[in-house]
Order: sequence, then C-alpha cells, then structure tokens
Amino acid sequence: MKGKVSLVIGLLGFIVSVFVNESDIKSTVFKVSLGFVLGAIIDFIVFMIENRKNWKLFKTKFIKWNKPIRVTVAYLFRIEVNGRYALIKRHKKDRIGYQPIGGAYKYFKEENRELFNELGIEPCNYVKRDSVTKDDLRIRINKRKNLIKFLKWFESRKNREVDPWREFYEELVYPGLLPPEKFSHVKYAFIGSHKEIESPSPVFPIDEFRYADIYELRPDSDAQKQAIEDLINSQEIIFATPNEIRNGATEDGKTILPHTFKILPK
Repeated sequence: MKGKVSLVIGLLGFIVSVFVNESDIKSTVFKVSLGFVLGAIIDFIVFMIENRKNWKLFKTKFIKWNKPIRVTVAYLFRIEVNGRYALIKRHKKDRIGYQPIGGAYKYFKEENRELFNELGIEPCNYVKRDSVTKDDLRIRINKRKNLIKFLKWFESRKNREVDPWREFYEELVYPGLLPPEKFSHVKYAFIGSHKEIESPSPVFPIDEFRYADIYELRPDSDAQKQAIEDLINSQEIIFATPNEIRNGATEDGKTILPHTFKILPK
C-alpha cells in the first residue's frame, strides 16, 4: 500500500510540474515527484525479493485477479522400502486408485473467521463435505488476488494443523494396517513443498491451486521398519516403483492417481 501511495503521489507531481511556469518550483516539484516514484519502485523490488519463492504465483495479482480459485493444501508421506513407495487405496467414487498416505490440513474455524472473511475464503463444496472433512483446507478464494495473502497465513503456521500425524494415524494405525503398540509415535523429515496452478482445472469449473508438503517417514526401530515392510501383505497398500508412479499404473494394472508423483525426489 505504501508503494502504491508513493507511485500515485509521484505521478500526480509529474502532472502538476507540467503546468508550473516558475522554473525553480517546477524543478523542485519534479525532484520531489521523482523521489516518490523511486520510493515506489524500491518498495516493489523489496516486495519481489520477499516473495521470490512465490514468483510463479505473483501473476495471480494481475491475471484473473478478480476470479475465484479452488485451493487445496495437503501433506503427503514418502514411505520408501527397497526402492518402492508405499501407496494406499482411495475408495471415494470420484477417483479410485492408489495414492500416498496423507490428506488435507485442517484449519481452526473460529480463530480464522475474521481473516477468512477479509480474504473472501469459504469452504469449497465441489467435493461433498462431511463431519470428517468439514474443516479441511479445501477452500474457495473468491478473488484470486488474495491467494498470496492466504499462503502467507498458511506458512505462518498460525491457527491451523501443523503436524502430519493425524492422517498417518487415521489411514494406517487406526484401521490396523500398522500395530498401534509399535507406532505410538513416528519420526519424519520435511522434504519440501510442491505448488501448482491448474488453469483450467481438469476436474472443476474454476481454476485450481494445489499445495502439498512432503514428509519422509523415518522409522526409528527395527520393529517399525519390519511393520512397514509387512504392509506389502495388505490389500489396501501397494509398493510402486518411480517409473510406475510416473506412468500412472503398476505393471499388473493397478491405477496410481496423478498427484502421486509429488512424493518422488525432484
């Protein structure tokens, strides 16, 4: 905002200087105006440096800036055994296949009510919500220009889920695929984040922005390592090679969902 105000004042000053006849005053007005414009340019450069990791998203400030966008923010586990990656079967009817363990982050509804109102954020119901998914970060931002502000909030880690344990527990421990006595806790390493904009979306009637944090599981005991290896005997789990993941199917014809490639090393 400061940069915008400086730019407007500077441009107005240039216009005024055109109509001033006194050379000394004209020169002074021009120099002051130039200072305001240079200040705006410096603010813009600082903004670009501070947001360098979001340069690809910066165009959302100008391209379709007033259009809505669907946003999904999730975390995925990279679980590797002997060069293959553990994937779990997805049973929802909209897309059936195998995908990484993980899911959408949760946000704290009451704590974020004022901020989300300000940014024009509401739940996205293109995929039906229920009592389990009601506070998932699967949202609609009514004006795409607010996407970067939303990301700043998310990356501040305030008033949202920050630990990926919940989905690990719900998908592997709670249903008994992993023994709870051996997985009262897990260790994991943050690998990085994957961001992409789908324009147009191949699935929904508005553009999509997808954000995924990738965590690598680090079993810290022989018992945990063995239990992970034993998942190969489960009907819900497959272990796929990197090439199978890139190809979207295993050699025996099992479907691997498209977003699975995100867990692969870059």
